[in-house]
Amino acid sequence: MNRLFTYLFVASLLSVGTVKAQNGTGFIGNGYYRVSNLATSRYIYVTDNKDYYDMARDREDFQAIQLWKDVNRYASDPGSVIYIEQVTSDHFDLRAQGTGVHSLTGYYVGVTKSSGTYIVSASVTKAGMEVTKYLTDTEQSSSDQGTMGTTGKLNYRKWIVDKIETDHATNYFGIKPTIEVGGKYYQPFYAAFPFKVSSAGMHVYYLEEVESKYAVLKEIEGEVPAATPVLIECATTDPSTNRIELLASSSAKVTGNLLGGVYFCNGKRPQESVDAYTAFDAEKMRVFSVVDGQLVITNNADARLSEIKTVDYTTYSMIKVKCLPANTSYLKAGADTPAEVPVFVDGNVPDAIGSILAEQKPTAEGVYSLSGTQLRSTGDLQGLPAGLYIVNGKKVVIR
Repeated sequence: MNRLFTYLFVASLLSVGTVKAQNGTGFIGNGYYRVSNLATSRYIYVTDNKDYYDMARDREDFQAIQLWKDVNRYASDPGSVIYIEQVTSDHFDLRAQGTGVHSLTGYYVGVTKSSGTYIVSASVTKAGMEVTKYLTDTEQSSSDQGTMGTTGKLNYRKWIVDKIETDHATNYFGIKPTIEVGGKYYQPFYAAFPFKVSSAGMHVYYLEEVESKYAVLKEIEGEVPAATPVLIECATTDPSTNRIELLASSSAKVTGNLLGGVYFCNGKRPQESVDAYTAFDAEKMRVFSVVDGQLVITNNADARLSEIKTVDYTTYSMIKVKCLPANTSYLKAGADTPAEVPVFVDGNVPDAIGSILAEQKPTAEGVYSLSGTQLRSTGDLQGLPAGLYIVNGKKVVIR
């Protein structure tokens, strides 16, 4: 982050003055906040950790920051979570999505007050003259998505800051699961903040073991450390019933976790950005999915990936790239990692499937689901839907 950008962005987060916040909070001390524009009601999302400001050409890139109006989106998107820390009486630090002002620049930013409200500005010298810039929502329309910049006027320069509270009606953080299997709901998850579950029926797992025939999840009890890739089990698909409590810090540790994580999936980036997205590599990555009613990790992952459009700078043409979704976890695969294996919670590997997968009963006849249920007494596959099966003791994929 360059100095102009960090000054403008962080100062804007703290500069609500007499502007009324949704929760009636404004900045009330160190903690996690969401930030929206007074004129447009669009929320700030940190979607990358790169940006630039070309002083000579007066060009800026604020594509690391996106603005969206959708309240349902922010409730479960870690990109909307900003940790604001007051370092001195008039200096602050900002941290979000694994990056922060002080860690990148080595300094903190200040805020000035004017006529009862905070108007945030920073000055740069251009052609020997001092030029003042303001961080604004520049999209003067009613669309859901807006554009961050420095050309907006009046209320487009004002930002509302609200503290995230676990029990708040709207400004909470909740998990929105995208995987359903066996009446349970799961979400691969990766965020920069430590947390613990708040709602009933939730469990947090890391991937402890991957064998040639199965993978094992281990539950994390209590606090989940920051930047820990996990799989979260939920009771419903509604984020308001899957709430987690964001923690300022945590001394908890998780060892032996085989999962990796990514923060960003943003294709609208300049050439110098290297962290904007993570292209899917079927040889080095496995993702959580469902096959034949069984939770699995697999490299057959199209349904679980995001597709972005970006620029191929060797040909300067637009290309489509399959990427890991933002704020998601995945398995870091090795050369001997199976292309697809069923996933079980520690201690819950069914005896039937365990014995078959371990090939203790290599002559077990018939067709079995991955949960261990016998579907047919012979190896006849005619009429079975596409999926993964155990047939006469061996794994068989029907496509």
